[in-house]
Amino acid sequence: MEKNVLKKLIYIAYTFPPVSTGSAPMNLRLADIFLRNDWLPSVVTLDHTASLPSDPSLTALLPKEIAVIRSGKSGRLRKRKSKAPAQAGSVKTERKGLRKLILEVILQPDRYVTWVPRAIVATLREMNRIGADLIVTLGPPHSVHLAGLACSRLTGKPWVAYFGDLWAMDGYINWQSVSWARRRLTPIIERAVVKRADGIITTTDGSSLYFKEKYGEECPPVQTLWNGVTLEERKKQWNREGPRNPGDDLVITYTGFFMGNQTPEHFLRGMKMFLDKHPDSGLQFRIVGDFGAYTDLPEKLGLTDSVEVLGAVPFTEVRKWQLDSDVLLLILRPQPGNELKNPSKTVEYLLARRPILAVTPEGDLTALIKRLGAGYTAIHDAGSICAALEEIHRDIRAGKFRVLEKPSDLDGDMDMDMGGRRMVEFLDRIVEK
Repeated sequence: MEKNVLKKLIYIAYTFPPVSTGSAPMNLRLADIFLRNDWLPSVVTLDHTASLPSDPSLTALLPKEIAVIRSGKSGRLRKRKSKAPAQAGSVKTERKGLRKLILEVILQPDRYVTWVPRAIVATLREMNRIGADLIVTLGPPHSVHLAGLACSRLTGKPWVAYFGDLWAMDGYINWQSVSWARRRLTPIIERAVVKRADGIITTTDGSSLYFKEKYGEECPPVQTLWNGVTLEERKKQWNREGPRNPGDDLVITYTGFFMGNQTPEHFLRGMKMFLDKHPDSGLQFRIVGDFGAYTDLPEKLGLTDSVEVLGAVPFTEVRKWQLDSDVLLLILRPQPGNELKNPSKTVEYLLARRPILAVTPEGDLTALIKRLGAGYTAIHDAGSICAALEEIHRDIRAGKFRVLEKPSDLDGDMDMDMGGRRMVEFLDRIVEK
């Protein structure tokens, strides 16, 4: 291909702005990286995302050159309200059982697979319109990869599967509670996807190693692109003022939504233990988002006066709340696969230059925090969390702050300019092959 001639790719993603889940910042950075490296993406995504959090302001941050094709609505099954309050309980039970049968047994590999046929149709149309050179699919949800597989087979174009999180080892899923069908079929479908993909992209070295070791010769080439930050964004978002001197309160902030098995319970129990031992510490927990199914936990633990819930705020305002904090919290539950994660909010926290408390399994994320000297780690145990809070409290009151010292601390893995160039070179090799 001629130099400086834009190559064209189709980027299929179920969660794309205005959806404001963890993938939103990464999608915005990717769009910019593709353009700056001579790739013009067309995005195929969902028209309506049902229960997923949404922030319309995100769409204004997308480069104008990128076409976004919104196809179909979510296949999420909604619970129908009963019109007959006196309806027999057995009928309600039957409906509940039927719903579970459909969601957990019939819809494979996940409930979002109902969107795949519409994604395929929209992708084929856009590929024909622009003459696409490559297909890239983003999961989760990982049923999206089936759309990429189908379109690749139908057109002969290469396809790369981007795993924002692992699939058969997704630490956000409680695999013991899902149906036998999903437990059995997920590794089978993952293997089929891996074998047929022309390449794989992951977000940590550990995730890349997972695919290489598990699939051996069946595994296509793998590229790691950490959830990092570009140089331009680093300059804009770097907090030049550094750590703030705490007032009477010590504010710990979590930005995001607690969904699925992602629970704040262990942290709150550790916080309760700390407050019982240090009632004058002024410790406050703020969540920029919401507790989801865990809304009642603060009241049950007697922490109502020490917890503030802001609800959803525009993405552009999140940084303000991060800066108005003394400590920023990361949580990943102790489940296989989570030791290989690096949430996209990690780099936001690093740029805010507030000490990070990572309540996560030992792995890629804890190694990053320790290597950068950017915070504290604890396991999902109230005693461990309490001990970390005590150390944080002592250090901050003594004027000691574990934060990045200079922007260049984000060179290496977290440099998305360098990582993006390597990813694009990876895509170029796949297309040329």
